[in-house]
Amino acid sequence: MKRRITFNPNTILSPGTRVVTRVAIDESRSGGVHPLGAVGVIVKSPTNHEHAYRIRFTDGNQVSLLRAEFAPLREIQGEPFEAVDGSRPSKVEVLPVMEEYDLSDRILYRCIVGSRAFGLDEDSSDTDVRGIYLAPAHMQWSLYGVPEQLDSPQTEECYWELQKFIALALKANPNILECLYTPLIEHADPIAHELLDMRESFLSKLIYQTYNGYVLSQFKKLSNRLGAKGEVKWKHAMHLIRLLLSGIEVLREGEVLVGVGEHRKALLSIRRGEMSWAEVNAWRVELHKVFDDAYAHSQLPDRPDYQRADKLLIEARKHAAAEQMGSSILYFGSAPIACDPAADGDQAQVGEWDDSNDEMRCSECREISDGGIAPAHWGVLQKIVSNQPYPLLFATISGAHLYGFPSPDSDFDLRGVHCLPCDEVLGLKRRRETVEHMGDENEQVELDLVTHDIEKFMRMMLRRNGYVLEQLCSPLVLYTTDAHAELLALVPKCVTRRHAHHYLGFARRQWELFESSRRLKPLLYTYRVLLTGIHLMRTGEVEANIVRLNETMGLAYVDELVELKTRGAERMLLPAARFTFHEEEYQRLTGLLEAEMERSTLPDEPTGLVRLNDLLVRLRFHQ
Repeated sequence: MKRRITFNPNTILSPGTRVVTRVAIDESRSGGVHPLGAVGVIVKSPTNHEHAYRIRFTDGNQVSLLRAEFAPLREIQGEPFEAVDGSRPSKVEVLPVMEEYDLSDRILYRCIVGSRAFGLDEDSSDTDVRGIYLAPAHMQWSLYGVPEQLDSPQTEECYWELQKFIALALKANPNILECLYTPLIEHADPIAHELLDMRESFLSKLIYQTYNGYVLSQFKKLSNRLGAKGEVKWKHAMHLIRLLLSGIEVLREGEVLVGVGEHRKALLSIRRGEMSWAEVNAWRVELHKVFDDAYAHSQLPDRPDYQRADKLLIEARKHAAAEQMGSSILYFGSAPIACDPAADGDQAQVGEWDDSNDEMRCSECREISDGGIAPAHWGVLQKIVSNQPYPLLFATISGAHLYGFPSPDSDFDLRGVHCLPCDEVLGLKRRRETVEHMGDENEQVELDLVTHDIEKFMRMMLRRNGYVLEQLCSPLVLYTTDAHAELLALVPKCVTRRHAHHYLGFARRQWELFESSRRLKPLLYTYRVLLTGIHLMRTGEVEANIVRLNETMGLAYVDELVELKTRGAERMLLPAARFTFHEEEYQRLTGLLEAEMERSTLPDEPTGLVRLNDLLVRLRFHQ
């Protein structure tokens, strides 16, 4: 019979988790009407799954919901959203949620551990099934990530995703190591056999700290319980003694003791309460001494073989990708486009986003601007961009040049996105998600280059981060690809009313800098972000150039400030007589941005997650 292995539904979600309702909420429950698919956040979690969570919606109203009435927002996936009663909404706009995954066919390894493997089972003992599964490549590379652990509540089975399993094994987790050494193996595919063949690579002197530390902390809890309630969890005490015996065996023989052998009778005596607490504790103390001696004379290495484990994981991930090579995954094989705005009429062709459920299409040519940057500087910047350690999807110019008020001595703020190579994404090593490069004397220009891996950049796009959208939409393009074009086409699906908070916060900080310094630069930045935010709330368009923004606003003093800044007077002090005027304008524009946010028709949450995820998966497959 096929096992259905899913997320454990009894896991308690923590406060701060964003969720989506699976039921419609009427006014009597929350003080407001919230449709099926409404987004909220957990403000209070219950102690068990039988009680309700407290959920706060974006309008401030709160409601108590049982776990079956909502799903975590991070589990959103492109499947039709289903209500608790089994009905499906008639409109597409309801956020789809992937409530559970059926990953039964992804199991690499299944074994029996616990009392039956230890030789400590009785007639009433459960059969503890544990194992490993390998997430499919499209899930591993997605924005949603993969569940680190799968549970089958019906059969009490538990499976760790391969990367989680390996990471725990490298930390000498006893439960994981016992999975590798149990003699009761029900299923092992070729990858699992490779893992079993290298199981000694996970053994190291870390076992001394892991096993010893756990037993010490747990015996202290048992002792406290005995003092407070006059009772002992004898089964737990038995397993702690067994763990010490196992740890000693590992350090001495280089192999994990699963079966308890000659110690079976004594251990079962503990379980049945036939041995006194004093006797059990005395045995524990003696075993700690033996453990210390075994550690002092152990031939095990100080650390496990991280490189071998990493290599296995990478090969397994590549195998998962190869399995899908013949599937419906689309490949992203377009050649990059090098942009040279200095050439007459040079433009970057924007790719077309084709979606039968969406009228938005972006097939026009997008004009590339040189921003008045000298051709010599442009060539140097392009050369620097071309020498980055990872393939870029785009590189643009941000900062004062983008904002429309560069001074003669302004440095160049370059921003972009890179795509990490396959081995750095698939393995255990920490990803180099951000690459920074500061200009040097040999490069002839002052610059600051920062690029993010595509996954990190997409996550920032889905937050209320106006910076990344401005960088993405910058017309000062040094390097672009079709992936850049697809990202641009998805900007409208990432813009929300909440972006106003980003601009309000940045304007407040810049105004505080102006108050303390009375210098031109922070004042101009204050006006720039306020005008950008107002324009965004009104039109949904990302425009960072203050000169173009002011064509609509018509603020004469802004043009004057821009002229002063571009002449190199950014450090000049504003006359005290003008402070009151600018303070009133700051307050007025802040109020205007707040009002535009309230009346804006932009959504409260981004709607581009599914499409961004699709692009991310295709890019990863291309690597």
